[in-house]
Amino acid sequence: MTHDPFDDLVFRHKTGAPTAPGTKKRAPPQKRTSRLNVKLFIHEEVASTQDKKNSLNEVASHVLLDGIVEASVSTYHPQNIPFSLRIQDPDYPDDPQAKFQWNLDYVTLYGTSEFNTVSVPKDVKGKVKVASYHRSVTKKLMPVLMQSKVSRSGNHLEHCKVAVQIRTNLNNVGSIRNVTLVMAVPPTVIGSTLSIDSGPGAGEYDDLKRTIRWQVEELQQGSSIVFGAQVLVASTLLVDEMPKFPIMLRCNSVEDTVSSAIVDCQQLDENHPVTLSVTTQRSFQLLHRLPP
Repeated sequence: MTHDPFDDLVFRHKTGAPTAPGTKKRAPPQKRTSRLNVKLFIHEEVASTQDKKNSLNEVASHVLLDGIVEASVSTYHPQNIPFSLRIQDPDYPDDPQAKFQWNLDYVTLYGTSEFNTVSVPKDVKGKVKVASYHRSVTKKLMPVLMQSKVSRSGNHLEHCKVAVQIRTNLNNVGSIRNVTLVMAVPPTVIGSTLSIDSGPGAGEYDDLKRTIRWQVEELQQGSSIVFGAQVLVASTLLVDEMPKFPIMLRCNSVEDTVSSAIVDCQQLDENHPVTLSVTTQRSFQLLHRLPP
């Protein structure tokens, strides 16, 4: 019987015997990591009242804020893969109010400002609530600020003019959208004589509610616009008295938050290796008031 060299190679592979010189060893298979996609959503519902100041640079606003952090998790791994999540607000690091309320249905809590473990079952689809928070603070640098000016003119100071300026913050990431400005017309002026100055967004006067409403689809970051109206004052108004026009603004954003809440996401540990893909969407709905 003739000797087949292939038998020697098979023998060495099975027994671990040294291979012949020049023979390459097969590399051991590498451990593959799973891909984990985490989409984070931070949304805030905000009501604020702005101080009445001549200079917008000096303005502060009194803010009530309710925020929620949600997550949408997807992976092709047959089991759910946990990950670590931390939420912080660097504007208020020492404020007891700045603590976050975590949803213990999906979170293993180690500390309110620590990295906590999030585990979302595979059968849970869509967004789940991870944490929520509440703030009652005085804040400068709001995403949008307002300023109004009222003046009187004429021989008997019977003409009244009001101008309202809206300015968006230059530090905003994106634009302010669906802007609705509502100004109340006081009983100290004659509503039937009111005229709305032309400007961005067509203004409409509601005689029954005695309000003027302007609407603008979008304001870019760092931009400003001015709205105005003219009206005759009532004869009962004193000569040295100015009519008072309260103003309210509604707007929203899909790129910014009013607070500075930050969400950090990372791999849980070496026992749960993943290729982690994280995206974060911020948004807010704001009701902002400027007293007369």
